[in-house]
Amino acid sequence: MAYVELFEQVAAHVHRLGVEVTLNRGKPLKKTTIQRAQIVSLIPIPDSMAEFYSEVGDGLAFYYCKEDGPRRNPMASYEFPKLDDVTLKSIEQINWRFEWDDSCEYRGTKDPTLGRETALRMRKWIEIGHEGNGDRFCLDTGAEGAPVVFDQHDWLDGGTGHNGHVMGDSLLAFFTAWSRVCFQLPRSLYWPSVFRPGGGVDWNSEEFDPQYRLSD
Repeated sequence: MAYVELFEQVAAHVHRLGVEVTLNRGKPLKKTTIQRAQIVSLIPIPDSMAEFYSEVGDGLAFYYCKEDGPRRNPMASYEFPKLDDVTLKSIEQINWRFEWDDSCEYRGTKDPTLGRETALRMRKWIEIGHEGNGDRFCLDTGAEGAPVVFDQHDWLDGGTGHNGHVMGDSLLAFFTAWSRVCFQLPRSLYWPSVFRPGGGVDWNSEEFDPQYRLSD
């Protein structure tokens, strides 16, 4: 019950701080239902994701927000998608995304060759959450262990050509690390502000309220 325990532990801590928490799990999924989705999906559903669905159910919603106090109060806002929403049965479901546009020349990046390589990698990404501005958390199913990567929606606009900062070596590793700051969003609401050069997240950053930290 690794995933469930992480979210329940955080919910209990936030409740003790006097803040209301929403933690909703989807309906239970049969193992055969998950296995069938893994077989038919054109973008692989990695084992780590299958394990999440098997343990937690068909998706998850987790929210809280401290309503009084300083501006940009600690808050969490996360949804893990339903199984059917990540089961890609036809390329037509996603071929509108630019990474599937073979005619794109990536001229908006500093290195168009790298930009094209990045786009090809992105074709194997599967979403596990999204931000309101279009940024996404994804699993890179083309990399060993299916690490969690950050899809920055504007990476084509003057960027280096790289996209996909690694936030966690695996789904469980990412959730475990994030749970230590109670699944907070950065105060700036800008995840790159807490990225470490070369990969990883600075979970000790002042962007995360210290009251909403779990002791080791």
